[in-house]
Amino acid sequence: MNIGDKVRFLNDVGGGKITGFRQGGIVLVEGEDGFAVPMPQHEVVVIEEKTASTPLPRQDKEDLTLNGKDYLQSKTVPPVEESEVDEQLEARVVRLEQTIQKLEARIALLEAENNLRKNERTMAHKAKPQPKPMPEMPKTIEDLHIL
Repeated sequence: MNIGDKVRFLNDVGGGKITGFRQGGIVLVEGEDGFAVPMPQHEVVVIEEKTASTPLPRQDKEDLTLNGKDYLQSKTVPPVEESEVDEQLEARVVRLEQTIQKLEARIALLEAENNLRKNERTMAHKAKPQPKPMPEMPKTIEDLHIL
């Protein structure tokens, strides 16, 4: 993933072009409306990479050398408004709750199928013909009936 790549959101509607990166695996994606949306990197899928034929802006040799302080300042992340973070967390919580509901429904279905198979096996076992009991052997001579 590089700046300029076109991406789509994995678990949300939308996408755009990568405009930057933040600490903690956050990607800034600029949508068609021109606003940059911070998204976790694992929730973004590259659909078109920036082509190498696009010329990069020319920099003078003076611009290429930075001292340590300037370098660190260039890498700092601009602050995020608290409401924007809250909205993203809320949306993520809703998606996680939906995923949990789907998983619970799948578990219930698998348990029902398992119970059905157990019942079918039990019914098949009960349906097998039981062997006839052996007649009781006479214990005394009087019990013996001779034809």
